[in-house]
Amino acid sequence: MNPALSVVICTYNRPRLLERALESLTRQTINPANLEVVVVDNNSTNDTAELIERFRPRLPHFQGLHENRQGLSFARNHGWRSSRGDFIAFLDDDACADPDWCERILTAFRTVSPAPASVGGMILPLYESPPPPWFDDDFEIRTWGDTAHFLGGEWGRFGFSGSNMAFPREILDRFGGFSTELGMVGGRLRLGEERELFYRIHPELPLFWYDPEIRVKHWAPVRNMRINYLLLRSFRAGQSRALIESCQKFSATYLKEVRDLAVIVKELLCSLWPSADGYRANLARKLCRVSHQLGVLVGPGKEAKDE
Repeated sequence: MNPALSVVICTYNRPRLLERALESLTRQTINPANLEVVVVDNNSTNDTAELIERFRPRLPHFQGLHENRQGLSFARNHGWRSSRGDFIAFLDDDACADPDWCERILTAFRTVSPAPASVGGMILPLYESPPPPWFDDDFEIRTWGDTAHFLGGEWGRFGFSGSNMAFPREILDRFGGFSTELGMVGGRLRLGEERELFYRIHPELPLFWYDPEIRVKHWAPVRNMRINYLLLRSFRAGQSRALIESCQKFSATYLKEVRDLAVIVKELLCSLWPSADGYRANLARKLCRVSHQLGVLVGPGKEAKDE
């Protein structure tokens, strides 16, 4: 009998973080017979393969796979296509799932009506070191609020972050999984493969169920708390959005984005004089919005499209 839920973890050269992620899956409250863990090694050059093998006897249903094609989307597609569960959840190799994570995901798929096309939850930061005084937790928290609901609004069509999302197998089969034009490649920052998949699903099945009790903690290294990284991440997100939404230069959509940029820049200039304790965090948020919008207007370019 196949397990009901498969958890796919893709990894590249981060064995110590991966170990913590896998440890969190050994402590799940779900019946072990209902859980499969699939780890995809995307060409790691250290002792990742040995670590994966050490977990094989600790999880009743376990697969350790290797993906030669470099890129998170290749690895994720290999993982879910090789899995056996009726539902597939994705956890990053630098994240830890709460003990009831798997059980809550499976319960949502089995009890929520109408049947969700995806289930996701909250992502909280697990800091490598204390953040600087100006840094706000909101830079790392991924949430849709404190109540369970189907996502709505303009941003709801982009769904959940990749470290806490799950799908029925039939949805991944129907929509073909993740675009290999997007997503991390080795250590190079590329974004948007999850958003692109949700964006394709949404017109037909806008049923993305969010439950704030479905929680993971995501590693936040010192790098993430530097303004240059926040700006780069925002810019790359804008580039991927331009690709996902086919934002053509000088189209009506493009001109709207230009107007939006002008509004954001005006807000930024009006906020340059400090007036509250959270001044620097608010300034960083506005700079990130400008960077995101510039990414949309510049377009995908080489970094977002090459493989």
